[in-house]
Amino acid sequence: MRAKTTPDSSSPSGPEYSVRVTPEDLQTALARALATAEAGLVAPGFAAHIDASAPSRSEFGDWSTPVALRAAAAPERRTELAAHLCTELRTFPEVADAVIAGPGFVNVTLTPAARARVAFDLVAAVAAGGASSGRSPFGALLAAPGTEEAHAFDRPCLHEEGDAHVDPAAVHVLQRGHAAACREQRRAHRAGISTDDAEASRLEHPVEARMLISVAAVPSSLELAGRLGEIGPFLTALLELGEAVEEFLDRCVVTPTVDEDITVTHSSRLLALRAVTIVLAAGLRQLGASAPERI
Repeated sequence: MRAKTTPDSSSPSGPEYSVRVTPEDLQTALARALATAEAGLVAPGFAAHIDASAPSRSEFGDWSTPVALRAAAAPERRTELAAHLCTELRTFPEVADAVIAGPGFVNVTLTPAARARVAFDLVAAVAAGGASSGRSPFGALLAAPGTEEAHAFDRPCLHEEGDAHVDPAAVHVLQRGHAAACREQRRAHRAGISTDDAEASRLEHPVEARMLISVAAVPSSLELAGRLGEIGPFLTALLELGEAVEEFLDRCVVTPTVDEDITVTHSSRLLALRAVTIVLAAGLRQLGASAPERI
C-alpha cells in the first residue's frame, strides 16, 4: 500500500472560488455584459451568435471571443466595447483576468479552480448517473447516438450522416489517446491513489490548463457540428483533446515513484484524467467507433 495523501508544499494556502465555466456560460455572461453597455455602443438589434473558443496559444488565455468586433455600433468603438466587456467579466470571481486582444477581441483567463471544475463536475455527474441529462453541458455528448435522448438535444447522430466521413487515422489517434489515459489510470489505482482528496484549484500548470479547456470545448463543438451539418468542428475538438492528454501524460506526473509521497496534486490529476477518458469514449461513440482501454 502507498502512503496516505499528503499536502503539496506549493499548494495554495486557502480556498479558491470554484464554479465551472463552459463556453456556454461565457456566452451568457457576454450577452449580459452587452446588455449593460451604454447607449450607442452596441449595434442596434445585434443578435448574432456569440463565439467563444480556445485561442491557439496558451499565453492568450483560456477563451477568446470576437464579439466586440461584431457587436460594436461603429468600427471606431470596438475597443471601447471590448474594454466594457473586460470590465464586466472581471467582476466574476471565476475570471482571473479579461484583456483586450486587438480591436474587438477579448481574451479571458479563468482561475485554476473554475477551469478544472468542468471536468470535476463531469466525473461527479457520471458517477451519479445524471451527466446525460439537460442539466449537464455534456448531456448531448453522453447521450447514446440515435436514441430519443440524443434527438432531444436537436443534434443529429453524426456517424449516420451520409456525407460524414471520419478519417480512420484520426479515429486511431483518439483511440490511442483514450487507451493511454486508461493505462495511466490503472497505474494510479494500483499505486493506491484516490480521487477523494482532489481539489480543482491545484491544477494550474499550463499543460493541465490546456487539457481542461479542451475537455470543456467538446460539448459546444458537438453543438456546432450539428448546427452546421458537418463533423469537422467536433472531430477537431476531439483531436485537440487527444493531443492535450498525450502532452499531459508526458509532462505531468499522475503516479509518483514508490519513494515519493502521493499528494493532492496527484489525486487532482487523476480525477482530471478520468474526465478525459469519459469525453474521449463518448466522442468515439458519437463517431461510431469503439474506445478500447488497451492498444
